[in-house]
Amino acid sequence: MSALERRYRRGLAEGRQVTGVFCCLDGFATSHLLAAAGFDFLIFDRQHAAYTWPELEQLCFRVRSEGASPFIRVASTEEAELNLALDLPVDGIVLPNLVSAEDTRRALSFCKFPPEGVRSLGNERHDAIWGAYSQPEPLVGMLVEHPGAVEELDEILQLAIDFVWVGAHDLSALMGLDPHEAFGPDGRAPELEEAYQKIKATAQKHGVVYWDAPGSPDAAVVFGGVDARMFSAAAEKALAQARGT
Repeated sequence: MSALERRYRRGLAEGRQVTGVFCCLDGFATSHLLAAAGFDFLIFDRQHAAYTWPELEQLCFRVRSEGASPFIRVASTEEAELNLALDLPVDGIVLPNLVSAEDTRRALSFCKFPPEGVRSLGNERHDAIWGAYSQPEPLVGMLVEHPGAVEELDEILQLAIDFVWVGAHDLSALMGLDPHEAFGPDGRAPELEEAYQKIKATAQKHGVVYWDAPGSPDAAVVFGGVDARMFSAAAEKALAQARGT
């Protein structure tokens, strides 16, 4: 099954809402269960979780076997990190910690083969196993989590960015807000809400897919949650039911 046939790109092409889940739990079974349950795409967190490269390779193959699309949030935008991530059987990567348009250009140059960029053409192992060179290039998106990126977003989204996602906790902290208090019962803090609205509007202006929060009925792509919190909540619910509480 090609990337164009798996559920992320197919869902967008069909015009239906695409739903993803963020993965940080180690092991293979949890993410496989989420893919089998019907989530369209899974994002494996290389930045804060404990995944190794061989584990990520196997995770991607298991997710793909269910028709779901594997994505990786890379640990950095350094060339070696991006080369390794893009050589895996992924449908897309998420770039973290971008602070400016110039920073984004540099990262994107490592994501595209010549002449558009300088990405290395050395994936012989994966080409022999699963035809890596005959596959569509992985999508490249960014986490908007720095005020500098918000400031230069109009210029950034004229580059080869396929989707954007707001890194709410880092963005609020770098804006001088307490990340635990920036989201209250009445919604986001005013300055954070202003940043959100700018990011969404700029993405729409440039035709870039905006990944939204759960419960956004008009969004093209939404999140269903984080695997650790989802399984923790399910375990607590099961325990309460078993105890009759």
